[in-house]
Amino acid sequence: MRVLQVHKDFEPSRGGGGTARHIHGLAVVLTQLGHEVRIASPIVEPISEPYKTVHATALDLRRHIGWADVVHVHGARSGYAFKGAMIAKAAGKPFFYTPHAFYADKSVGNGVAKFVWDNSAERFLLTFAQRTILLTQYWREWLKKRGLPRNRTEIIPNCVLGSDFIAPASGQPKLGGSPAIITVGRLDPVKRVADVIEALADPLLANAHFHVVGKGEERARLEQLARDRGVADRVTFYGFVDDEGVARMMGGSDCFVLASEMEGLPTVLLESLMSRVPVVCTQLPGNLAITEVAGVQSTYPVGDIRALAKLLAASVNDSVSAETAQKLREEFTWEYRAKELAALYTASIRDALPA
Repeated sequence: MRVLQVHKDFEPSRGGGGTARHIHGLAVVLTQLGHEVRIASPIVEPISEPYKTVHATALDLRRHIGWADVVHVHGARSGYAFKGAMIAKAAGKPFFYTPHAFYADKSVGNGVAKFVWDNSAERFLLTFAQRTILLTQYWREWLKKRGLPRNRTEIIPNCVLGSDFIAPASGQPKLGGSPAIITVGRLDPVKRVADVIEALADPLLANAHFHVVGKGEERARLEQLARDRGVADRVTFYGFVDDEGVARMMGGSDCFVLASEMEGLPTVLLESLMSRVPVVCTQLPGNLAITEVAGVQSTYPVGDIRALAKLLAASVNDSVSAETAQKLREEFTWEYRAKELAALYTASIRDALPA
């Protein structure tokens, strides 16, 4: 089976985010199952093994879709995904759709634009996809509340490549601070990294150090906030760090923090727990879908700085067992879950054949 994955930004080892890592892990395991996989994107990391990436603008997608037996487009409210889906539909190729997450309105105008999109392009995707793959039950209810189609949805959680995430080797250099707190991800307002900087001013965290890995538009504002709060000497910004470097830093930290106000089902949270690093995170449906499996209690309401400070201070006494890490691998890694999606792909190809 020839499978084409389509996403507007695919750089899984260059800090490209959780969606790129989700697609990467799926592609690796699909090739291990004997399928041929290409990933098309206008912003793409060159990869030739075990799957192939291709640089493709929206105008280039037609020939790559012509190669495929099945097409899988990724990203909610994405013009690139929508174009891929339209071409697949016109070519008679079955397509799948994974929105990952629908972000909240940023303004009245933004909300109007999203309403128009949801009731045109997004409705097309949800109506004509062979299956829309949702990450949690929450998103099915989200669609229901907005009157969008949900009858062709399947729930398969966000997954990672489990072979990449094992407990860090003992003896990793300890990061500074007690606790040593780390976050990894793009520096974007929705991630609320500022909340963690605010929490550092709490006396409970007088000896803590916050290690911030990632790049993005918020960095300058966050650096200024740290200076304003008098904690700049206890916040270190690293920019982009490769996977090997992140693994070492995780192994030297006391906890990972995810303060976001919106997530689909965050890959980075899975990676932390599978690496047996304790986590502190917000009480979002996507986060809770992971923490409930892991038995993690260190969650707090979005924006509650005092609750965040208390949980971070207590994290020095937390741990993640090998049994918990294994439970998460069985639920959230492609090694265990890719066969479900491959079976849906195969069925869609069979259904598309002439009677």
